[in-house]
Amino acid sequence: MNRFQFAKTAMLPALISGVISAEKCLAEAVYDQEGLNEIVVTAQKRQQSLQDTPIAISVIESEQLDILGINDFAGMTDGIIPSLHVVPFGSTPSNVVLSIRGNAARDPGEISREGSVAVYLDGVYIGRSHGLGLQLPDLERIEVLRGPQGTLFGRNAIGGAVSIVSKKPTGEFGLKQSIGMGRFDELRSVTRINFDEVAGVRAKLDYLHSERDGWVDNTAPGEADYNQYEKDGGRLSLLWDASESVSVGYSYDKSKVSTAQNYYQFYKDYLGSFGEERDRLSQTRLPVTPLDPTIVETSGHSFIVNWELSEKISVKSISAHRKLNEDANNNYAGILYYNGLNDASVMDQEQLTQEFQFIGTHERLNWVAGIYYFKEDAHKNLQDSFTLDIFDKFGGGVLSTISPPTTFDILQTQTYLPAKIVDADARSWAAYGQFSWNPEILSDRLFITLGGRHTDDKKAATRQEVAFNKFDQKSDNFDTTAGVAFHINDDLSTYLKWTTAYKAGGVNSRSTSFAGFEEEVVKTLELGLKSEFWQRRGRFNLAVFNTDYEDMQLDFIDPEKITCLETINAQKTVKVNGAEIDLSLTPIAAVQIGFSYSYLDTDMPLQPNPLAGGALKEFFIPLAPKHAGAMTIDYQFSPLQFGQLSAHLDMTSTDKYSYAPFGEQRFDAYTILDARITLAGIKLGRESSTLRASIWAKNLADEEYIINTFAAGDPAVSIGQTFGDPRTFGLDINLDL
Repeated sequence: MNRFQFAKTAMLPALISGVISAEKCLAEAVYDQEGLNEIVVTAQKRQQSLQDTPIAISVIESEQLDILGINDFAGMTDGIIPSLHVVPFGSTPSNVVLSIRGNAARDPGEISREGSVAVYLDGVYIGRSHGLGLQLPDLERIEVLRGPQGTLFGRNAIGGAVSIVSKKPTGEFGLKQSIGMGRFDELRSVTRINFDEVAGVRAKLDYLHSERDGWVDNTAPGEADYNQYEKDGGRLSLLWDASESVSVGYSYDKSKVSTAQNYYQFYKDYLGSFGEERDRLSQTRLPVTPLDPTIVETSGHSFIVNWELSEKISVKSISAHRKLNEDANNNYAGILYYNGLNDASVMDQEQLTQEFQFIGTHERLNWVAGIYYFKEDAHKNLQDSFTLDIFDKFGGGVLSTISPPTTFDILQTQTYLPAKIVDADARSWAAYGQFSWNPEILSDRLFITLGGRHTDDKKAATRQEVAFNKFDQKSDNFDTTAGVAFHINDDLSTYLKWTTAYKAGGVNSRSTSFAGFEEEVVKTLELGLKSEFWQRRGRFNLAVFNTDYEDMQLDFIDPEKITCLETINAQKTVKVNGAEIDLSLTPIAAVQIGFSYSYLDTDMPLQPNPLAGGALKEFFIPLAPKHAGAMTIDYQFSPLQFGQLSAHLDMTSTDKYSYAPFGEQRFDAYTILDARITLAGIKLGRESSTLRASIWAKNLADEEYIINTFAAGDPAVSIGQTFGDPRTFGLDINLDL
């Protein structure tokens, strides 16, 4: 459907006694007679209250993560945070595209290009989106910082930053075991064990396993079904208090994610070979072979030292090493017409990061400074083969399967296609500082913030295909932040800030020329309001912003080779204006309600196409719906003799938006409804042992909604689309010993 459905959700408050429900991402649902709980964040490298931090932030806390069943980024595709959009990249669900305020990576599958949203796991930057399928068994919270974060979070944070914070070991034995079952033979097991402290060392072990059959049946015997997955992930955490002033933490995480790709259907079939497939299918249009799952393995070591030099100064060292391997196997099953493309690649990436943070306070001054180093080495080997005989060149009939697949292009070149081998290296170091000053004026309610970050980048890449190509680039950048915040009273504050950030330059390995492009720069002016009212039973936050993108990195299709893309920097400034609202209410102890909304107004001027003699070309800002909203309600019933019953309902709604930056578009708007009923506090034999049982449903109304689409060619010969999950439901059992 191509109409906006958000208006439909206006009926929900009337149906639930006029109560608008809380945005899932605020996650403040703790039933407290005294009002909403305080949320503590580390968005400015130190612990602060959410309401005292002059940044637009959304937070999903531990309890809400469990309710929503979020153990990885794939669990956030329903739009639980309206400003954040998470969609699978192309056909590989484990490689996701993150967009905040309409700023998304153009092609995150390339190892020689950068993302637009910086993701940090316990302070460690994750360099490649291929690794965002990592499993997260036990989290304290997820912080989503909306808007540029160049000063404190560095390069590639032009849309914002996502900070993932894991739970630390407690030092006391505890076991939590969760088992879940659902539709399509879904099975999920999460084990969380805290061990007793030994010799001052606290330890924690977490493990997650989940699997599900595919919901698009592949009619080829013995081959994988589309959308099936099997995921495993574990984490070991150690924490040692070496002295009263020094603590040492170590963690090791490892994940293995096996996913069969998303199934693409024909939204438009201009050649008439298959016909349009507008409704969600549960079976492939023809037997697809080969179809093997894509396997992504990630691992990481992290070593963190905290040293309290004095009551006013502390030092933190964050050392980390991460590895990533992706064995990708995608079969587009005729959606690209001419070849039944089977896209197989192997990618390896290794990164080393080191950061030193100096955090201090002096009378009316809070400050943070740091030094950062990043080193990345990546390798990718891509081989396309063709599995579908569209024009009966092999004598098996039109649309017959080519077995075994061949690299022989039966339509165009009449030659064998060589493998594409790409190596990419990046080295980056930075120094940054930021301070907040509370001058002795205006009753101590004024706060002034200034900050800056200098970064030096070195990037190099080579490509071996028909010929050998080489790329080198050196650049430096200085990002700034400046802001004032005024606390009108203890419950109401406002802020105005100016921030800049940049996305590093690079090279497009899909291009004919292998020519580099420069960094993309973003500048944002933001006005914010943060408030609490009704004796802390209500919380209302507002952010209004104006953003300019200079030298935006744009892709152009080569008219001579439609499978090749050239990337240049835009000549004209791109503008995005918007507003965000977050509201939470707890009118009585048993009810948590609220509302969240995002508005985006985008202005993308026509840009000259250097591949077409400078002719002006229309572009779109992808993943930037004009309106997006989220609503939830949590209700706790009166206590029962055998436990505590609660209900959760959430609804997310998204206006139509473009999925790709250029070409003919497939727009969609959708609304998704999820629900959960939980019986908690069921006593077992031991006094401290409890059981919790939940029944849940996702996409309760069985909405047929699009999660990705693209046009083949420009002008298009087809438009492919892939659907989100149909209605699923299941049962979760949680044991707490």
